Amino acid sequence: MRAIAVGMVVLYHLYPNLLPGGFAGVDVFFVISGFLITGHLLREYQKTGRISVLGFWGRRAKRLVPAAALVLTVTWVASRIILPATQLDDTARQIRASALYFQNWQLAWNAVDYLKSDNAASPVQHFWSLSVEEQFYLGWPLLFLFAALVALTARRGARVARGHKVVMVLAGAVVGCSFAYSVYYTHANPAGAYFVTTTRIWELALGGVIALLPAGLAARLGRAGLLGSAGLALVIASAFVLSGTTAFPGMLALLPAGGAALLIVGGSAAGRYGPYPLTSTRPMVFIGGISYSLYLWHWPLIVLYTTWRGHPAGKISGPAIIVIAVLLSWASKVWVEDKVRSAKLLSGSGLKSGWLSVSTALAAIVPVVLVSLYIAGEPAPFSGTLGPNYPGAAALASHLKGVKHEPFVPAVTAIKEPLYWRDGCLPAYPDNANKECVYGDTTNPVLTVALVGDSFDGDWFTPLQAIADQKHWKVVVDLRGNCPFTAATLAGPSGPSCHAWGQTVLHDLLTSIKPDVVITSEYPGQPTTAHPRSGPQAMADIGNGMVPYWTRLEQRGIRVVAVRETPDMGMNVPECLSANQNSVTKCSKPAKKVILPDPPTVIAARQMHGKVPVIDMNNLICSKTCKPVVGNVLVYQDNHHLTSTYSGTLAPYFYQRLLKASKIFSRS
Repeated sequence: MRAIAVGMVVLYHLYPNLLPGGFAGVDVFFVISGFLITGHLLREYQKTGRISVLGFWGRRAKRLVPAAALVLTVTWVASRIILPATQLDDTARQIRASALYFQNWQLAWNAVDYLKSDNAASPVQHFWSLSVEEQFYLGWPLLFLFAALVALTARRGARVARGHKVVMVLAGAVVGCSFAYSVYYTHANPAGAYFVTTTRIWELALGGVIALLPAGLAARLGRAGLLGSAGLALVIASAFVLSGTTAFPGMLALLPAGGAALLIVGGSAAGRYGPYPLTSTRPMVFIGGISYSLYLWHWPLIVLYTTWRGHPAGKISGPAIIVIAVLLSWASKVWVEDKVRSAKLLSGSGLKSGWLSVSTALAAIVPVVLVSLYIAGEPAPFSGTLGPNYPGAAALASHLKGVKHEPFVPAVTAIKEPLYWRDGCLPAYPDNANKECVYGDTTNPVLTVALVGDSFDGDWFTPLQAIADQKHWKVVVDLRGNCPFTAATLAGPSGPSCHAWGQTVLHDLLTSIKPDVVITSEYPGQPTTAHPRSGPQAMADIGNGMVPYWTRLEQRGIRVVAVRETPDMGMNVPECLSANQNSVTKCSKPAKKVILPDPPTVIAARQMHGKVPVIDMNNLICSKTCKPVVGNVLVYQDNHHLTSTYSGTLAPYFYQRLLKASKIFSRS
């Protein structure tokens, strides 16, 4: 079963189109782990009537930590050589999270954090599942400890039996509660639900329940082997039926987890109709024996190779990666896992061996954490002060020539997010709370401007704040990640949340904020419920949905000014510059390929018949070519967001175009 599980995961990571649901191999691992660990605990409890929690933790630590520490250390050293500098800080954080076994929560946070949701996969991302297991190992023995305490009230001879029943009830409760929460949270927050312990613990507990079944019952269930064959069929089917685009785990996790449970209950070695002939071949036994190490090694090899080569693994490189991963796994199992596990000093079940095992684990973890403290050599965040050799947008506005070439600012590893991001003023799904942030002159403003939209609109916060400070404007920021200000409903789980946010913002603008002007823009690549694929039709939906909101505002005397959508470079520009030794040419794109000819703001303004002006700043971001650096200033902080440094150089030109768009901006 371990061979099948790890095989599914490895093939999925190499060729996701070949095995779209191969990620479900992790769920099979969870059930197996829960079954084996609970079996160990149960046998100890039945033999001694108690549980040595420290001894259990020590055995788990010496079994799992040394190989993990080796892989993390090697991966960090290789990452410093291969990965772009822009990825090293996040990789270091994830290595620390992996070493301390809270990587799943780190990834869950990144998945719902708008600023990190598009981060490139790190070479240790797969440690999330190991973190879930370790957290399970920390808490699961406590069920037996609690059961033993409850059983003390029974007669001496009946204590173990009563404790067994108590554990069974508690384990069943964990399965039920965690599964129910998994179904709920997968619907409410599919990005975060994939990683968190609370949505996954039922799978490990399910394996535990199977281990707690009476031996006679398990033997009768698996007598013919049909359940085992059915379970194997479900596990294999999950690799083809599921896909990375489906919300998971939730109800769908029953397919691989239920299949694994049936395979264990059915017993692969029992029954003439069981899957024993398939699951017990020598290659399967060998792969199953190195499955833990293979899981550790395969993903760093894939990520580091694809980053180095700049493309996914092919027909030759993919099998080569598998062969290297198998060889490394065999070597680390023989020379690390087995050596530590069989060390005489750490053997035994007493208190001393438990403490020694835990100490050994800490000795392996601490160096990894220290090695990954990637701070040395990293430049300090750019202060925002520009000299004469850093004209930024002025280089395009004035067609400056002869600007002395300088190292561009900010450096790719020193990009500082806009102030409103750092102030937490860009909530994103599944956060349902609206957050209005106020800047500029808040006591006696001559003009109140509301910045309403998604993070594309937020690109204009920095120049608007600079103008507001000078002209005594009040700026109200009401932004939401991935939510355009439109009556159209977006496709996906965030659609209803975004629609509700738009309705609330419109109400607040009309009743409480009452700004003089609303400035709005958005990212044009969002799909809608009517057209669930991003493209011209979806953009038309978003543009058409802007019209009723704009009309309501204009009818109440609130001017609306739209800013035309800025370029989407289709690549992470800082990463491109880092990987190509700051090559501006390799990270440039023709303007006609990255600037949309008919984006939603233009569609909406056309229907408003000139009542809503559209400011186009793109000629100060791109000429015929959209370059990553203009006037020695880095333009993009990712695929499409402007750096606050560059957008700050747009401030005087933005003000000029605001004045041209409406006389209301001449108040001072």
